[in-house]
Amino acid sequence: WSPLLVHVTRRTSFRGGVARPLCRNHLVHVDKWSRMAMRRNQRSEDAAAKEGEDVRDGCTDVDDRKKVSREVRVAGDPWFRGWWGLDLRSVACLRAVLAFLLLVDLAMRARNFKEINCDDYLAPTGYSPHGWIVHRVLFYRGGVVLQSAIAVFQAFVLLAYLVGYRTNVTAVLAWLLTTMMHGRNEWVNNAGDKVATTFLFWLMFIPCGEYFAYNKGVLHRPGVKYASFATLCYRMQLVYLYLSPMYLRWSTAASNTWTWAKANAVYYTVHYTTATPFGMHVVGKYPGLCKMLTRVAILLETVGAVLLAFSPSQLLQLLLVIGFWKLHMGIALVVELGIFPFISSVSAFGLLPSSTWDTKVVISILQSQPAILLAKLGCVVGKAFEACFGQPASDQKQGKLSFLLERWLAAFLLIYFPVTILGYLGLIKQPDDGNLAEALRVTQRWPMYSPNAPYSSVWMVVEGKLQNETYIDLMEVWRHGWANSRKRWVQSDWRPSTIKVERPMPTPHAAFPNVRMSKFMIYSMQVGEDAKQGRLLTRQFVRYMCRQWDEKMKPGKDNMPRLLTVSVFLVNQLTLDPDSNPPSLYGGVHAREHLQGTWSCESVWH
Repeated sequence: WSPLLVHVTRRTSFRGGVARPLCRNHLVHVDKWSRMAMRRNQRSEDAAAKEGEDVRDGCTDVDDRKKVSREVRVAGDPWFRGWWGLDLRSVACLRAVLAFLLLVDLAMRARNFKEINCDDYLAPTGYSPHGWIVHRVLFYRGGVVLQSAIAVFQAFVLLAYLVGYRTNVTAVLAWLLTTMMHGRNEWVNNAGDKVATTFLFWLMFIPCGEYFAYNKGVLHRPGVKYASFATLCYRMQLVYLYLSPMYLRWSTAASNTWTWAKANAVYYTVHYTTATPFGMHVVGKYPGLCKMLTRVAILLETVGAVLLAFSPSQLLQLLLVIGFWKLHMGIALVVELGIFPFISSVSAFGLLPSSTWDTKVVISILQSQPAILLAKLGCVVGKAFEACFGQPASDQKQGKLSFLLERWLAAFLLIYFPVTILGYLGLIKQPDDGNLAEALRVTQRWPMYSPNAPYSSVWMVVEGKLQNETYIDLMEVWRHGWANSRKRWVQSDWRPSTIKVERPMPTPHAAFPNVRMSKFMIYSMQVGEDAKQGRLLTRQFVRYMCRQWDEKMKPGKDNMPRLLTVSVFLVNQLTLDPDSNPPSLYGGVHAREHLQGTWSCESVWH
């Protein structure tokens, strides 16, 4: 258009402040060039639309070896456009990986489905830490049939969200159903669940279905850098996710943060109850290595978090995304924390710079045979959803009312969340006591081994008294499985009569059946200010054990005795200080027992 503008400028007069062509021929000449340019643009748009139709047509072009375009367009709210925008290819990658991990977590929860989701099992009937009526409606537990139907529906929604089917709807449903699942039983959740719901919330406001979807390709489509209030909040969320625990560690008195001040936090963590054999027997044997890893984690979670979210350098941003991914994968090697390290490691994928998708390594991965097979499988699943629920509507421009509502919501959240964060840190008083943040499941409490790393290990010893005046280790029966324990009981002389007070070794969760159950039992072992809640959960656990014994072990049949009473002991084992004593392989000495209580199976039913 530059020669055309020069030609028009030279051949115009500006009488009356209006540019006028000097003669009709010049206007015709301009119109001729305009029509030619419009025809060229129309041909380009038709070619792009045809290419898009080829991509949306099905699974036929996923093996195409077209050259990847390096052009990146800018889109989003003009108020927020800038270098804090996100590449929609990175956002779509975050969406797909997050949906996959939530599907895996849903399958893992199915192993203890009734215990986690239903009333009168591990969760006390009618008891909830949430006060709002909204919470009590959303987090209603109920019976097995209702919860099974909700779980099946959630699995279909997450699968649709994974393949990119109607992401504007499935994003909201995925956040809502995941929030409901986590709120039914707070005592089996960990920090990974809160990270998942928080980032699902921000993804609702970002178009995350433009790439890596069953009807939209990624190899031969240019990137789009999208900027809005949600992309800014996403960056701020990542910063606060890491700076909040660091503030708690260094704002408290030095006497309460000595594990971090002495750089021994990693050492104490790998000797905790949930440590893996690799963390305890390999990493834990070298206190010097633990000190170095602690200092690296502190540096990465302070300086690295700020640079990750707001660095203008794409190379530095890519290196930090890889660094945080390695940090959380290292945590998964030394401590068993369920989905927390995996969810946290992918939470920064939305910050992958645009240049990442143009590298030969990424292009070769996307053009590899496994990636093509996954794309074809996603197409099949997406077409199945289309056959059942209809084809999604074509992309439409955002309406004016929706645009204004989004801006007002942006202004409110950008004010509300900093106030909420300051309230959680104890710097100001929260205006609504955090009820809105709790309802949205975006509470900003991120302890993460703050203010201190756990310097002692705790586990539970459950002793059961039978009708024949013998005592058994009920935890041993539970870990082996009720059906398997009854079979061994009837067919052999196996009796778990030896009560093991010492720390179960060498597996990390030898003291607990799995990660979810270990979280519940850690909550039930609370003392001090939370002792009342701890005793309530312990009593519910005893009730659950008595019920399982009656249902699974079937007393009275095959000379199986009845379970009369259950005694719960808490064992606390201090970890040796690596600076003053030689470290112990088994994590410490000075084990202390504490009787949490003794209940009869008849009394817990009343």
